[in-house]
This record gives sequence, structure tokens and C-alpha cells, in this order.
Amino acid sequence: MKSFVVPLFLAAFVFAGPAAAQDAQPSKGTVRVTWENDIFGGTDQGYTNGFRADYVTPRNELPELARIARRNLGWVSEKADWYGTFSLGQNMYTPEDLTRRFPDPEDRPYAGFLYASVGMVADNGKRLDTVALDFGVVGRTAQADDVQRAVHDLIGADDPLGWRFQLRNEPGVRLLFERKYRYAVDFDLEFADLQAGFAPHYGIALGNVDTSAAGGFTMRIGDRLDDNYGPPRVRPAVAGPGFYEYKDGIGWYIFGGMEGRLVGRNIFIEGNTFRNSPNVEPHRVVADANIGFALQLGNVELSYTHVFRSPEFQGQRGIAQFGSFSASYRF
Repeated sequence: MKSFVVPLFLAAFVFAGPAAAQDAQPSKGTVRVTWENDIFGGTDQGYTNGFRADYVTPRNELPELARIARRNLGWVSEKADWYGTFSLGQNMYTPEDLTRRFPDPEDRPYAGFLYASVGMVADNGKRLDTVALDFGVVGRTAQADDVQRAVHDLIGADDPLGWRFQLRNEPGVRLLFERKYRYAVDFDLEFADLQAGFAPHYGIALGNVDTSAAGGFTMRIGDRLDDNYGPPRVRPAVAGPGFYEYKDGIGWYIFGGMEGRLVGRNIFIEGNTFRNSPNVEPHRVVADANIGFALQLGNVELSYTHVFRSPEFQGQRGIAQFGSFSASYRF
């Protein structure tokens, strides 16, 4: 695993380079971890686990290559504050029955994706634009099989027996553009001053791992909705990048939303791009519905999202559920 993870980190930090301050106002960077797992939905199948660790640079403090890129991205968002993002993540996918030594050919294949990500975010106060590149590897080198076996051994769960039939090693690349809007109104109640917000979004992904187009919305009710653009998630979901404004005291909101995706390519359903591998027939339209809450305590933000996802392939039984927990720290 180290033989692949180290180059991912090096590639990300070569892109990062030394940050240079572009804004005289004080600002802070953000670190965040996001964990998604179907244990919150009472299952152990499908998209079964996702982990992502992120660093978001202070406002307008960009590394050299990012500053060069920004000069060529003026069309993205004028009069905006810019942030750099650097991430490392792993996604894991399994069929329904983990006890079969020979997986059901009508069920989705075992697959893992280990990746790094570099990106840039432009925020003009009402609109958030994200351009990002995910690059990594699908297959045995992603180490998803070792991770799941170790966790199942630790908690006493069934040993997954079919990982030797997982997708074969393949470099994975995904280029993304995402745009999210933010609208909020204040309203006063006898016992509290609250805000209500509506945040539509859309995104496009291109690559051998994922080629898709997505659109949806999030509705929020709470306090300090202008601090951020909603809770972070693991892709393919379109979500906020995880930075937020520091304010004393407590901020919070509850939310719900929907997202639809047109799927042109999903390697975790359709199998390897250039080699024969297990695969099933995908659904080309997939929908997510979600509900959750977020809590901000000074420079710490916590959020939980519960997701209901429509079937992703022909023959899949029922709606999939999983939870997404995120913890952010602004330093």
C-alpha cells in the first residue's frame, strides 16, 4: 500500500508547493475527515465504505501552480475568494452476499478506489465553483480488500470471501466541475432568530472511473447559513468543500435535499475499461435523497447526512442506505 500512497501524497504536495498569501486579511485553513458507511443503514453491501481526508488552504493563499491555474480560470467566477483543496480518499464496493467464495455474477463486483485529489474553489458569496482532479488506482493496489478484512476481523463480522474476484488494477482519473448556489432569508420567531436557505447545484464528471452529470438542491433551516454551503460528502455526491467562517458561539442547521445523476460510465458497476472483469448492467439514472444536521462550535464543525440511493444496476434489490459523518477543524 505504501508504494502507491506515497506517490499520491507527493503528487498532491508538488502541486501544492509553498503557499503564498494573496490577501492581507487574516484567514485560516481547514482540515476535515469524512466517513461514509452503510452500517448506518443496517447493511454491508453496495457502496459499503468511503473515507476522505481533506485540507483546504486559507482564503486566497494559493500554491504557485494554483495561482497560475487561477489566472486561466477567470471565467469560472469573477470577484471571488479562492481556495486550494488537497485530499486523499478510499472507496469500497461489495456485492450483497460476502460469504460466497464465488460472487454472484448478477450482483455488483468487489471493487476499491484509492485516490488523491487536487482542486480549486471560487466563492463569490452567493456561488461556489469547484474544479478538481481525482487520480488514483482501482483494483488490488487500492487495498480495499485488506481494509475490509481487518475491520471485519476486529468487529467479529463475516469474513468477505470473494475479494480475489475484484476489479483488476487500473489507473483511475476523474475531472470535475461543480457549481453550487446559496440563497437564505431571515425570519424571527418568538423564541429564536432563524434562517431558511435553498442551495441548488449541478456538476459534471469526466473520466474512466466516473462520467456523469448531476443536479439537485439542498434546503436548510438553522443559524449562520451564510457560514458555508452545506455539509461535505464523498464523491460522486456534489457537496460543499468543507470550509466555513469562524464565529464565536454555536451555529447549527438541519437539512434535506435531493440529487439526480445521469450516468455515462461507472467503473464500479460496469467493470474495467480495457480488460475483462466482473460487471453488471447499470441504471443510467440514479437518484439520492438525504436528510441530516450540522453543528458548529467555534472552530469545529460536525455533520451527519443519511442518504437513500435508488438502485444503481439491473437486478439490485431495494433502496440503498448509508450514513456520512464529517468532522472539520479550522485552525
